[in-house]
Amino acid sequence: MPTTTKVLLHEAGPALWPEHKSNAEVADLRNTTPASVYEATYQGNPTLPGGTTFKRSWWLDPANRYDPTDRKLKNLVVARWHSWDTALKDKADAAFTSNVVGELLPDYRMLVRYVFKERLEFPDLPAIIEGQASGGNQDEKLRGLIIEDKASGITALQTLAKNAPTWLQRLLIPFQPVGDKPTRAEQAAVWCSNGCVLLPLPGPSVPWLMDFEDELFNFPGTTYRDQVDAFSQLIIYTENLLAAGYRLRQAID
Repeated sequence: MPTTTKVLLHEAGPALWPEHKSNAEVADLRNTTPASVYEATYQGNPTLPGGTTFKRSWWLDPANRYDPTDRKLKNLVVARWHSWDTALKDKADAAFTSNVVGELLPDYRMLVRYVFKERLEFPDLPAIIEGQASGGNQDEKLRGLIIEDKASGITALQTLAKNAPTWLQRLLIPFQPVGDKPTRAEQAAVWCSNGCVLLPLPGPSVPWLMDFEDELFNFPGTTYRDQVDAFSQLIIYTENLLAAGYRLRQAID
C-alpha cells in the first residue's frame, strides 16, 4: 500500500488508537516528525522492524517481560534507582525531562517499573524529583537518584543537595556520561540483548509503555531521546550488577 494512502487513514478516518493519540495529535506528529520515524511509529510501517540500537525481538521472548500487576514480584525487589535526564522548558519544542525507574531482582535482572516524561520549568523540577522519590520509596528500597551532572542537571543536584530532606540528599548520584548518546545507548543495549533488562507486559497499568517503546525501538532516529538517555544512564550505572547476574546465570546454565 503506498505511503500516502497510509497517511490518509488518519485524515479520512479515526486515529488507530484515539484513546492514546487523537486525530489532531497524529496530524501534528506527521508535520513535526521525520518521515521515516512517523512511518515506523505511527503508521505501523517500520523501515527497520527489528529496531536499530534496541531490538524489539529481545522483548518478544516472554522471559524478558514481566507482569506489572504481580505483587509477589514487587516484593522480591532488592533495590531501586531513579534515573533522571533533565531539560528546561524554554520553548514549545524543548526536550523533555525523563525519569526511568529501575528495580533490581534477586538474580540481578532489572525491571523497568515506570517511565516519566514531561516538559518542566526549572522551578518545578526539584519538587518533582523529590515527590517521585518519596512516592517510590515506601518500602525504603530506593538506593539512588542518578542525575546527569550536566546543564540543568547540575542546578537540580545543587538545589536538592541544599534544600531536600537529609534522606534524599544521601541518595543523590551525580552521573558523568562518557561518550555521546548513541554510544551510551549501544553500551546499554548489550545488557538488554543478554536478557538482563525486563519490560512490562502491555496493559492499562503501564500507560507510559507505548511511548517509551516507540522511542526505544526507533532510537537514534527519533525526534526526542530523553527517555532513552535516562534508560541508558540507568543501565550503565548498574551494569556491574547486571554483569554479575548474567555471569552467574551463564554458569548455572
